[in-house]
Amino acid sequence: MNSEKDAQTAATAAKVTVLGTGIMGGGIAKALAKAGFDVTAWNRTAAHAEPLRDYGVKVELELADALAGADVVLVVVYDADSVLDVIKRGINAAPADAVWVQMATIGIEGTRKAVRLAQEQDANLVETMMMGSKDQAENGGLTLIAGGSQALFEQAGPVLDAISTKIVHCGESVGSGSLVKLACNLWLACITTAACQSVELLKSEGADPQLFLDVIKGMTTDSPYAHLKGGKVIAGDFSAQFAVDALLKDLSLVGEVMAGNGFRADLLDRQKALFDQVSEHGHGLDDVSAVALAFEPPRR
Repeated sequence: MNSEKDAQTAATAAKVTVLGTGIMGGGIAKALAKAGFDVTAWNRTAAHAEPLRDYGVKVELELADALAGADVVLVVVYDADSVLDVIKRGINAAPADAVWVQMATIGIEGTRKAVRLAQEQDANLVETMMMGSKDQAENGGLTLIAGGSQALFEQAGPVLDAISTKIVHCGESVGSGSLVKLACNLWLACITTAACQSVELLKSEGADPQLFLDVIKGMTTDSPYAHLKGGKVIAGDFSAQFAVDALLKDLSLVGEVMAGNGFRADLLDRQKALFDQVSEHGHGLDDVSAVALAFEPPRR
C-alpha cells in the first residue's frame, strides 16, 4: 500500500471470512474488524463466536453462508481433521477466486492432504502458520510463516498485513511454512520449560524469582517470551494464551517429522513428557506456562 488511504480502501473492499474463533481466530477477527475489513466469522460451536458481534464482526451459523462472497478465507481451526472438513464442506460455497489461507498447525502429512483437496477442487490455497499470543492476534502483531504462491500472497496481502508485523515467506510450495513452524514450536517448548524451571528453582529456595528475569533482561540470552511466561508463573496466572494441549498436539507433529527421517528426538521427548505431566493433572487447557507445575517440589 502506498498510503493510509489506499489501505483503508482495500480494507473496505475486501470481505474476509474467519473459520474458527478460538484464542487465535477470535483475536484475528477482532483485529481485522478494527482495521476496517468486512469480517464474517463462523465456528463449529456457534456460541463461541457470538461475542465477536460486539466488535463489528458478522457471525454466521452456517458454513456456506459465512463463505458466500468471501475474497479471503482464513482457516484457524484446531487440527488437520478440522481443516480438511471445513475445506471439503466449504470449498464450493466460496467464490472460485477466493484465497484460502490455512493458518492451523497441522503438520506435514495434514498439509499434503489439504493441498490435494484444494487441487482437486481447483481452489487457491496458501498457508501462514502463526507465531504469537492471544494479545498479538488481537493487536495485529503476529509473525506469519508463509508457504505458497507469491501471487496469491499479493492478492491476500492487505488482509495478512493487517494481522501481522512480519511475514516470512518460506517457499512457493504449501508445506514449506509448516515445516518451519514445527521447528519454531519445538524451540518455543524448550524456552518455555527453561524459563519456568529457572523461576521454580528460585521459588523452591525461597528466593525472589523475579531476580532471574531481572538478570537476563537486555543480555544476549534474553527473550521476551521468557519474561512473558516467567511473569505468568510468578503471578500464578495460567489463563491460556497458548494451551498446553495445543502445544502437545504440535509436538506430536514434530515427532512425526523426526521419526520419518531418523532425527534424534531426545530433547523433544523430554518436552513432551513435561507437558504431558501437567496435562494429565488437569491443566491441558491452561497456558503453556503451567509446565512450571511439573517442577514444583513435592509437598512435605
